[in-house]
Amino acid sequence: MHVANIMTKKVHTVAPEDCLSTLNDIFLNVTYRHLLVEKHGRLVGVISDRDTLKHLSPFIGQQLERKEDRNQLNLKVSDIMSTRLITVDPETLIDSASILLLENNISCLPVIKGDMKIDGILSWKDILQYHVYGEDKLQALS
Repeated sequence: MHVANIMTKKVHTVAPEDCLSTLNDIFLNVTYRHLLVEKHGRLVGVISDRDTLKHLSPFIGQQLERKEDRNQLNLKVSDIMSTRLITVDPETLIDSASILLLENNISCLPVIKGDMKIDGILSWKDILQYHVYGEDKLQALS
């Protein structure tokens, strides 16, 4: 079976110019953990909720908040996103994608077509659901 059968097709993207505060707001309101960074219709990076948390001060909104804590919220996505992109195309076999996730110690794979155009995203959770529920049950859930 191919990645296209189990990937998430509706992808939330952000721009390299977006700020850390925007990322924080997004991740506070969604259940997924990765955003793809897109510029001119092309994938240029990946950012996770963990990347965002690494750069947020725990003092934001607290009595001990300093000016530099607040200034961190102005960091740009381009400053903290991962640009070491490991991608797959829709025709990649699920087993091959699983190996890429494991061998590279990553938790998602952008699915691209052609010249880095985003087609979807595949996470370890998508693969686990496929293995646990099988193809028939996944189609029933969609």
